[in-house]
Amino acid sequence: MGIDEQATSQPPGAMRGAIVGTVALVTVFAAASAPIPLYATWQQQLGLSASDVSMTIVMYLFGVLSVLFFAGSLSDASGRRPTVGAALACGVAGCLLFIGLSSGPMLQFARFVQGVSCALSMSATSAFVIDCTSERHRTFGMTIASTGYLIGLTVGSLGIGFFATVSTAYWQVFAVMAVIMLATMFALPFTPETVHKRITWKKAVKPMTHVPAHLRKLLPIVAGGYISTWSVGFFFQSLSTPASVDYFGATDPLIPSLVLALAMAPSALGGPVSARMGTRSSMIVGYIIMFGAIVALEVCMVLGLLVPYLVLEVVFAVTTGMILSSSLHMLISASTPQENASVVTLANLTGYVGSTVVSTIQTGLTATFDLATVYAFIALLSAISIVPGCISMAKHQR
Repeated sequence: MGIDEQATSQPPGAMRGAIVGTVALVTVFAAASAPIPLYATWQQQLGLSASDVSMTIVMYLFGVLSVLFFAGSLSDASGRRPTVGAALACGVAGCLLFIGLSSGPMLQFARFVQGVSCALSMSATSAFVIDCTSERHRTFGMTIASTGYLIGLTVGSLGIGFFATVSTAYWQVFAVMAVIMLATMFALPFTPETVHKRITWKKAVKPMTHVPAHLRKLLPIVAGGYISTWSVGFFFQSLSTPASVDYFGATDPLIPSLVLALAMAPSALGGPVSARMGTRSSMIVGYIIMFGAIVALEVCMVLGLLVPYLVLEVVFAVTTGMILSSSLHMLISASTPQENASVVTLANLTGYVGSTVVSTIQTGLTATFDLATVYAFIALLSAISIVPGCISMAKHQR
């Protein structure tokens, strides 16, 4: 697939492209996270149940998975820039839907559109950033590709949370994000196109249904890393607001925003930590500390201890970044530059498919159990997901 040798060095304007790609990735996910702290408000205004709120993550994931099977190859056929532009266009459409939000079905559809936007962004935009970063900036490119979306989730949730302290005209936040995405679209023509040898559209629309032979031994390890971290992360994305209300007495969107932000933003620190420790050590240490933090978070939730809870979220987020960066680095190191989009898509696809299953289970559980119990189930499923990868790592060590 389509990147020539010129792209493996650093083409003119490459860092400009990396910056524009980073802004695009962060903004798309900022827009996708901005609605989350407002769920409690919309529950009252639109008469939604906790199960309805949990269903928003399922609709979001459905939007993601409906596109992600093709997203990487689509950018190899049309080029990175057009696909990044399509991601931004869908992001703008999602913002417009939230500006005029008037019903539960409209909320679900808006989340579906944002899922499509995020799928395109996580494949094409992440690959674009990797393409534009030379070996000298490899850590930056890998960190943004693996955790840039988490930074975006933080920007959106914190932005709406702080805005809520001064105004309830939330449409203004979505309008600002739409403007930023439009400005980023206008900047795309001034960045280099990194795909020069494009594949055919017939090949592009063929879903990714197999794993390349040279990556199969790594798939259980990468899948475990993505599914375990994303499953817990999706709990925060979909249920941070009702959990903050039930266990920490939140009365406005600020606390849910902090809960979501601190579970996401510090993950960017995990990339540099992983680069210093090495891939294998980073994953092992990351898993040990992460699951310790997950258990401690359950205790703090039940006891209503907000400050320790927020501190532990930072620990969880940093280890998430370590695990995700290590997982993606494994795949990139075992591949050629021509496979960047497919590799990024494969990593995200495994995470989304596994997390969709877990999130569907989560939605069913919220109708019967309290949120602390639901979280405990999610943590258990997260632990189970890493078992095949741990077995695979142990075999390769011998």
